Amino acid sequence: MNLSTRRLIIRQFQPDDLADFHAYQADPLVRRYLPGEPMSVEQAAEYLASQAELGEREVGAWHGYAVQDTSSGKLIGDIGVYLASAVEGDIGFQFAPAFHRQGYGHEAATTFLAYLFEELGLARVTAGCDEANAGSRALIGSLGMTPQPGVSTDGSCRYELPRDQAS
Repeated sequence: MNLSTRRLIIRQFQPDDLADFHAYQADPLVRRYLPGEPMSVEQAAEYLASQAELGEREVGAWHGYAVQDTSSGKLIGDIGVYLASAVEGDIGFQFAPAFHRQGYGHEAATTFLAYLFEELGLARVTAGCDEANAGSRALIGSLGMTPQPGVSTDGSCRYELPRDQAS
């Protein structure tokens, strides 16, 4: 998988992504609303290696992809999907703080959703985020995803986008 936009390339992770990936994964600001502690270098390397071995359509697995800035060649974040079945997935994303609030997340997510619906043939995509994470909630809403009623017991909000409602 290799997708591109005016400013971004969305692609499989590569071993030389480790330094940039670990830099934002170790940042407490990036990990603030995510479970677990910031990643160690070893954990980041293990994650990148596991993603390299994963089949693109493997169900029951998280499929993470690098988001690279075309002008600098720098890895600025990642986006991915948990394939719950052959027709349903749950997306997530994270970006280095220096790239927040500049439209990179929307640009990457819009392109990634088109890939999920058109290339992988998903019928429904969901997303979730911590209720306190206003930035992620705004991004998810800007994608046309509709909120599901209520907040779960862990404080997360859920959203969905059926293929027939995707733009």
